[in-house]
Amino acid sequence: MHRVNLLTLLALSTLLSTGQATAAPSKAVAAGDSITMGFAADCTGNTWFTGGFFCLLGGDQPEHSWFDGYDSDVFSVHDRYLQLDPNIAANKAAAESGAEMRGGGDSFSIQADRILSQTLVADHVEVVLGGNDICNRDCVDPANCGDPLYTEAEWRSAVQAGLDKLVNGLPAGSTVLLGSVPRVQDLYDAGVAKQTGNWRVNCQSAWSTFGICRIATNDGTLNGESFATRLAGVTAAQRLYNEVLQQEATAYNGVNGVEVVAEYNGESQQNVGTFQFGKDDIDGGDCFHPSRQGQNKISGLMWNGNPDK
Repeated sequence: MHRVNLLTLLALSTLLSTGQATAAPSKAVAAGDSITMGFAADCTGNTWFTGGFFCLLGGDQPEHSWFDGYDSDVFSVHDRYLQLDPNIAANKAAAESGAEMRGGGDSFSIQADRILSQTLVADHVEVVLGGNDICNRDCVDPANCGDPLYTEAEWRSAVQAGLDKLVNGLPAGSTVLLGSVPRVQDLYDAGVAKQTGNWRVNCQSAWSTFGICRIATNDGTLNGESFATRLAGVTAAQRLYNEVLQQEATAYNGVNGVEVVAEYNGESQQNVGTFQFGKDDIDGGDCFHPSRQGQNKISGLMWNGNPDK
């Protein structure tokens, strides 16, 4: 009898030390943009001869989402959770393609409202926003256009607006994981590499035709700023935004019993914000969004930074 009790206690101790007994959430949700919606993840070509544009017209591919995609090609965060407990629920109903952290009708603050309005309130929230906050801007220097890159204060206030709602609305014991802003500054090099020697893909044509992240993909002068100037500005902003996420996570952590964690842990560490997209990590349709391989990598990085596992 004593031996059985001892073994039971040892097993329980092992589970607690690995976090498997108490850490896993009952319901996980995501706030995000087209990356979270899996947009164009399986598109492999974009020339008229390949019919690739029809793939782009299909838009979102939620089955390929890094967060809760169910296709076998992507090992999503939810898939990883289901290996711990098949009863863990997940949805990305709050996310929307085109969303920004700060602007528009699908900002972080608005997505936080959607999360809190769900019938069963989540106890784990993952956020990946910011790519559009950069890509929807037209210049680096505010003297050169009417919609320059967001300032530190503008970005910080948007992060705070969403966190204010979540830490005051989620149940005590919940977790908010702030994912890094991806490196949109890699898109040009990754796209040029993808189209080189591949007649099925013309990234530069797609970027120009659809106006995709021109601040980072137009290799000429735009609003009086050279390509080098814009890329330097985008790189500085992307790093700054991630540093703000890290700072705000620290500031909000523990408020009302909610754990707030930044997945970004510095430029010298592996995280979504330091992952450099290569040609196989972006789709061959718009040469902008993560491919299935890219979605898998984001899933893995977010899982690595996840305290609830």
